[in-house]
Amino acid sequence: MTTKILRYACLLLIFLTPFIPLYVANSLFFPFITGKAFAFRIIVEILCALWLLLLLRDKKYAPRFSWLSVVATVFMISVFISDILGLAPLRSLWSNFERMEGWVVIVHLWAYFVITSSIFGAGSEGKRMWQYFFSTSLFAALIVGIYGVFQLAGWAAIHQGSSRIDSSLGNAAYMAVYMLFHSFLALYMSFVEIGRKKIGFSWVYLILGLFFMYLLFETATRGTILGLIGGIILALGIYAVFGKGQPKKSRGVAAGILGVIILLGVAFYFNRDAGIIQNHETLRRLASISWSDTKTHARGYIWPMAVKGTFESTKTALIGNGQENFNYIFNKHYEPKMWSHEQWFDRAHNVFLDWLVAGGLIGLILYAALFVFLLVYIWKADKLSFAEKCILTGLVAGYAVHNIFVFDNLISYIMFFTMLAFAQSLSAGRPIRLLERADVQSENKIIVRDYIFMPVIVLLLLATLYFVNVRPIQANMRLIDALRSCSSGGTPTAAIYARALSLHQTMADQEIREHLLSCAAAVFRNNYPDSVKADFYTLAKREIADQIARTPNDARIYVIGGVFFNNIGDWASGRPLLEKAHELSPRKQSATFELATNYMNFGKEKEAVALLEKAYLDAPENTTAAIAYAVSLLLTGQNQKAQDLFKIHPDIVYDTRILSVYSRLKQYDKVIAGYKALIAKDPTNIQLNATLVVAYLESGRTDLALAELEAMKLRFPQAKAQLDQALQEVRAGKR
Repeated sequence: MTTKILRYACLLLIFLTPFIPLYVANSLFFPFITGKAFAFRIIVEILCALWLLLLLRDKKYAPRFSWLSVVATVFMISVFISDILGLAPLRSLWSNFERMEGWVVIVHLWAYFVITSSIFGAGSEGKRMWQYFFSTSLFAALIVGIYGVFQLAGWAAIHQGSSRIDSSLGNAAYMAVYMLFHSFLALYMSFVEIGRKKIGFSWVYLILGLFFMYLLFETATRGTILGLIGGIILALGIYAVFGKGQPKKSRGVAAGILGVIILLGVAFYFNRDAGIIQNHETLRRLASISWSDTKTHARGYIWPMAVKGTFESTKTALIGNGQENFNYIFNKHYEPKMWSHEQWFDRAHNVFLDWLVAGGLIGLILYAALFVFLLVYIWKADKLSFAEKCILTGLVAGYAVHNIFVFDNLISYIMFFTMLAFAQSLSAGRPIRLLERADVQSENKIIVRDYIFMPVIVLLLLATLYFVNVRPIQANMRLIDALRSCSSGGTPTAAIYARALSLHQTMADQEIREHLLSCAAAVFRNNYPDSVKADFYTLAKREIADQIARTPNDARIYVIGGVFFNNIGDWASGRPLLEKAHELSPRKQSATFELATNYMNFGKEKEAVALLEKAYLDAPENTTAAIAYAVSLLLTGQNQKAQDLFKIHPDIVYDTRILSVYSRLKQYDKVIAGYKALIAKDPTNIQLNATLVVAYLESGRTDLALAELEAMKLRFPQAKAQLDQALQEVRAGKR
């Protein structure tokens, strides 16, 4: 294999990466995430093998020294140390199907950065290669954007089920940051073409950039839109104020555009309540941004959690908790006022805080240093014009602002490390001396090296492909088969879940186990043979124990396992799990409710009432907590306390859960009064009317039940046949 062929093979793989965002693996679990991640890993692994073979032949393709490459390498190593010494090392290294991150992705991104900057090289040739690459990436982004336009036009479905376009990325926020990068890259290429005196191409890139900005706006992702606006303002401001060597006319245009943007921003702020703004989703979301916004939104709670959890010890303050471990902090420091939000946050929704949690102060400083050195090398590059430097600075700033409000994803990571590789290529560092340059006089050495190293490299490649990609893909596809078996309408089998778990894939096992428990609960709810239920029960109990052994301090498995046992009435097995969950996350109401349910069914009513009282007092505005507390009071005969609670929350008096308790206590007058009140509010709800009939029958008032059924025939003529049958059964003494 010649040096030329190896280089072209490497270039082919590098130029494939911009098309990864287009790939959606519909046959895999989390198709918008897993397919892209596996594709990126496979490309980088093959690329790495080819590059090593190329490096054996010519030292020209060795990595170039720069402080940016040093920081990137130290960052990669630091993350590895944090992950190994963190709360769940295996999960930190491998992640899961939902995220597909972990150290495995970090080391792949690092390799991509090193190899791409080495292959493209420096100088005029390197700059030309990067122009080709950015044009390729912009072409791929155009295809993604056209898909987004189809979604806007209603010709393609929006995968999140909202009006916020997500294209082939599957998530509006992922789409937004992807368009953020390409908006600035298109502007950068526009100015590159101006420098080359190709004004026609310049206009093409400019229009493309405006198109991407429009698509970003249609994602309605506020943080990214702010990043775009902030990046543009910064770029224009730097050019207008510091571009002393630039043409006065162009600086004046920049200042004018900057002034218009600022005036529009001021006008938007003072008219944020106007109908034209409130009637447009994106504008309305932007107008809703305020400092007080964080007090009622999740970020206002989870950001302080991230800081508090990181600085609990010297170790975590310095090296963090490892990747994929924010959930430990979230559960331990759960804020009860978050009862209306997601109950299992695994990210701080702020990339900088995520790296503080994962890598501590060292990891955060190194991550921030990547931004700093990226800007330093952009501004040191003599191959870039002042305008190009301003645009790239705006890109970096816009991405940083975006990262304040969301968590990163593979595609944005790839784009960021692409920019790092670009900046690395701009540096004047020489290739690190690893091998002597291959030439005619060293042909024999090349042959010897090929014979020695090629088999080793090929074997390492095959092993990496198999263990990093093939086996996880097999587990993913087996999980899909298991999910289909549970939802197909046939009789599911525990064996199909056991088959998926038999691969022992760290990144897959927890998700497989959680879906196993969900399927097992459904099996117990339905009329399946006892042998099927027994198989699921045995497997579920074993896998709960195995997951606990792997993550002994993660509240999630204890809650999910305890809920499963509660749902099937195995109170004895569920109680210790839920007690441990409560110990690990003492203020999370959803876990408390399950433990209280277990206690109420296990003869520990006093303990249940105490738990529910605490959950209610932690967040009195939580209606569910108030109802649960009221139910426990009624069931334990504490009627006066229940009535006092109803005075505070009169809206829950006729909640169906409260009425069910009255029915259980045979206080039928309250049940009947309650359902009459509910029917008065919702007279078209046939189920409420039917439940009132049942209440009449349970109270022995058959005449009123018959009268109600006759009246229902007039109100619900579409159900006349069923109601006639019900009348016959009631008259025959049946219920």
